[in-house]
Amino acid sequence: MTLAMVATALAPMLITSYYNLSAAQNHVAAVELRNLEQLAQNTAGRISQLIFGMKGLADYVGTDEDFVSYLERPTSEGTKSMLAKLQGLGQAHRDIQFSMVMDANGNALAASDPDVMGKNFRFREYFKRAMEGESYMTGIIVGSVAGASGFFFSRPVYSPEGTVVGAVVMRVRADPVGRIVSGAKLDNDRTPFLIDGDGVIIWHPDEKQMFKSLVPLPPAKLKEIVEDKRFRRDRIESINQPELASAMLAAKDRGYVSYRSTVNRRDEIAGYSPVPGNDWVVGISESRDYFAAPLDRLFEKVIISVLLAGAIFVALASWFARSITRPIEKLTAAAHALKSGDYDKAHVEVRSNDEVGQLARVFTVMIDVLRQREREREGRRAAIGYKDPPPPSAE
Repeated sequence: MTLAMVATALAPMLITSYYNLSAAQNHVAAVELRNLEQLAQNTAGRISQLIFGMKGLADYVGTDEDFVSYLERPTSEGTKSMLAKLQGLGQAHRDIQFSMVMDANGNALAASDPDVMGKNFRFREYFKRAMEGESYMTGIIVGSVAGASGFFFSRPVYSPEGTVVGAVVMRVRADPVGRIVSGAKLDNDRTPFLIDGDGVIIWHPDEKQMFKSLVPLPPAKLKEIVEDKRFRRDRIESINQPELASAMLAAKDRGYVSYRSTVNRRDEIAGYSPVPGNDWVVGISESRDYFAAPLDRLFEKVIISVLLAGAIFVALASWFARSITRPIEKLTAAAHALKSGDYDKAHVEVRSNDEVGQLARVFTVMIDVLRQREREREGRRAAIGYKDPPPPSAE
């Protein structure tokens, strides 16, 4: 009965604690997801500002009259003048790895990087787009000459008559993008990353995950990426995260997703946001343990507290139960002694004033009354000389 009472008292406490834990975890998860969404959006906005600034710089250079005049009539003196301007541009903007002026055939007539000077890049997409009259920005590319990650801005150069006579190209280091994205990193619990429009990871704090796709790429797209050598990889491996790919690829607005990470082997949540004016998407993932662990520890403490309180309650309840059952056991023993005619053992000590104590007093008085009557009966028998008959023979 004591255990049943304890269980009845503790069960609602445990149920309530578990319900509160679940509600708290859901609330904290919702808050954390909103934080990750906002953080991803802020990061995407900073990347967009960087891209917009570089694009504006490329447009400014592409409309410079000196570049237009030079492309119409390239000369050695003009080349020196263009080189001075391009080198000054690189010194003013440290994130520019190199810049070059290309003629209509794709030849780098003037380039701030001597290794690029004189090479032909007509097969590059950024040159093709510029010759079509389009300002263009590539995704992150591992350059064949520079050997480092970066992205290109190209801008057509028009003659006074409106024809495209060449292109101005700037290669911007990927480092500033990496610095922006890495600003959202938090130890090993929060991991920011950046994917391009094909779902390939173009920045990740773990270099082993760089240039891997969220899901296996279609054969045609895989062949295109391998053939144009944009990542200098013979094949593009996949981390096989369909939940991430479904949410992030071609995302138009910020959001969040829950998934099981195949990289970290843990349950994670991620906020994401597209980079305005670009097909890149910023993702920031976080382990559920990061915010759930403190609540789990709190719940463990609640369980320990409840169990400790239950143990104390059981001890007190057992002591109280014994204080009730012990007098009743003595009353039962005294009743059996009375039944056997043993008046000496049919005696109960009274130590309490509760109902059991009152019952013991009544029982003691009854014993005394019966004992007195037995004495009186024995006295009358002795007076008349009455003797009890002998017991019947065993025969």
